[in-house]
Amino acid sequence: MRVAVTGGTGFVGTHVVRALLAANHEVVVIARGTRRPVTRDKVQFIRADVAEGSHLAEAFSGCQAVINLPAVIVERRKQTFDRVNREGSERVAVAARQAGVRHLIHQSANGADPDPRFPYLATKWAGEQAAIGSGVPFTVLRPSLIFGPGDGFFTLIAKLVRLTPMTPIAGDGSALFQPISIDDLAQCMLQLLEEGPRNHVVTIGGPEHLRYDDIVRIVKRAIGVHRYAVHLPVPMVMPMAFLMQSAMRKPMITVGQLKMLSKNNITRLDSVPAAFGFEALRFVDGADYLQDY
Repeated sequence: MRVAVTGGTGFVGTHVVRALLAANHEVVVIARGTRRPVTRDKVQFIRADVAEGSHLAEAFSGCQAVINLPAVIVERRKQTFDRVNREGSERVAVAARQAGVRHLIHQSANGADPDPRFPYLATKWAGEQAAIGSGVPFTVLRPSLIFGPGDGFFTLIAKLVRLTPMTPIAGDGSALFQPISIDDLAQCMLQLLEEGPRNHVVTIGGPEHLRYDDIVRIVKRAIGVHRYAVHLPVPMVMPMAFLMQSAMRKPMITVGQLKMLSKNNITRLDSVPAAFGFEALRFVDGADYLQDY
């Protein structure tokens, strides 16, 4: 079928596009930049910004499905949580309805919630509501943290471990996560596409609940580096996080991410087998890619 992928040049997008092409689907990649990581006969590239919404309905014309991926975890100039995560999703939903799309697959995030204390999660929740209320048959997919080549979380930990004589960890390291492989996420997207709309929210994560300390230990083992971990009180790290997010394009940590350490990022351990019928990869078994970072 013909499928539009918004944010198709990003981390998740590139993997999803490859999975779609491998399954012989025709793909329309929609992104605001000019980077074109995939050049294949079955790929059409359209430059557009979902936050502006211009020409989206035209881009979706003739597509049976839209996979909506754009989101920001770090705000930078006009790329704010509200503008991209909420407004962008609303514009995609409207355009999908106008274009007569038969299935809107919207990627959200585990823990999405309207609580204003967590702006990232609140705007991801608002983006979900846009998909749910669009009038288009939909599926909302809420993954936990995603790992794989090009991710923006585990690769940063690997770089931090390499660069510092001791590994700083904000808080006591007990926050729980449930990493899911990018390949498993792409497989879930492909199954949703081929099975059709579920018209509800599906939350998925990997097969283990890992403490942040566990994740750092696995990263160190994967890259073959030995470092002692030093736990720092979150209030002590806050000023450093503020400076990083103000001065760095890709900060190691932001104030919002520090606040989210108070929330566990987990779901059912059998979420992937229960919803999609296959076993998800453990982080420890798929962390070798970090050797390249």
